[in-house]
Amino acid sequence: MAILNLDLDNDSKLVNADIPQQHARYTLLPEHAPHSHTLMAYPSIESADDEPHLHALQSEIVGIANAISSFEPVHLYTRDELIDQAKSQTSSNVIVRPALLNELWIRDSGPVYVRNASTCQRTAINFNFNYWGNKLPFKGDEHLATRIIQQTNDQSIKSRLTMEGGAIEHDGQGTFLGAESCIINDNRNKGWTKADIETELKTILGVSHFIWIPGLKNHDITDYHIDALARFTEPGVILLSKPFPTAPSIVHKAYDETRTILQNSKDAKGRSLTIYDCEEPDTTALGPPDANNEVVASYANYLLVNGGVIIPKFGQEEQDSKALELFKRLFPTREVVQVKINMLPRTGGGIHCATQHVPL
Repeated sequence: MAILNLDLDNDSKLVNADIPQQHARYTLLPEHAPHSHTLMAYPSIESADDEPHLHALQSEIVGIANAISSFEPVHLYTRDELIDQAKSQTSSNVIVRPALLNELWIRDSGPVYVRNASTCQRTAINFNFNYWGNKLPFKGDEHLATRIIQQTNDQSIKSRLTMEGGAIEHDGQGTFLGAESCIINDNRNKGWTKADIETELKTILGVSHFIWIPGLKNHDITDYHIDALARFTEPGVILLSKPFPTAPSIVHKAYDETRTILQNSKDAKGRSLTIYDCEEPDTTALGPPDANNEVVASYANYLLVNGGVIIPKFGQEEQDSKALELFKRLFPTREVVQVKINMLPRTGGGIHCATQHVPL
């Protein structure tokens, strides 16, 4: 596809335009670059099985937001009727903002931020959230990225590609890591070839080199987002989530495939990758999943913040302690903070899934 259909948002006015790819260059900043703030979403009953489920989700979102707020501001979006409730539970560095939303997974429904390579302006990408390949009914969250963009002065791009922020992993030096199962999938991008998708991502994210893993279609609601499996802790270094022995055999197979691919891959600079395994907790001991998900519990689903790193604590002492020590080794200049979560993994995600960093 030589031509990209992009909707550019200047001064909050959407303008449709066909832009040759050489004229639409953007750079995806790495998560370790300085942040302006972090986006989060405080969920409504529409995203929960029942009231106890909702209250547990809201409590864990508040715990994550308050932890992040010690390092940088948090903009917490929620429905009008929940604003006072959210404000009463959060710190002064958490700014509660109105938005018609239900789901808490703002990494996927919200905008992804890049920088315009020509003007250096921060630019928000709307990747057309469709509930992970039309797996749930549309109920408002498909408009969240647009609503957030309309509340800011950021320029924006509306891509023709449908994907989620949790499907994107990169090293800040041109290397993109992702799962074919969720991006090269007809439930999101029917008719798009791998070459088509790479062309758009090169233009819109500024990446130059791709490492693809097969992933797993239909295993979980996301079709195997990369941010719960493999993350760049720095260029050339990967943290890989290793399944607990009780995990399904198909998950162990996906891990083995991913590890083999990473061991045999080089990054955009021609470097071989150093891989650190981080064993997951025993998901069977966390409790049952909600009605629409599998339990997803991964220490790789962490969030870098200004001066720190927020990682999950699942209440399993051996795995939690080993993960804490590994993160202290991998991020020696950052304060490592563990936040206890249980209902989030049982609802299909974790800390990274529930947050979206906004670069300066």
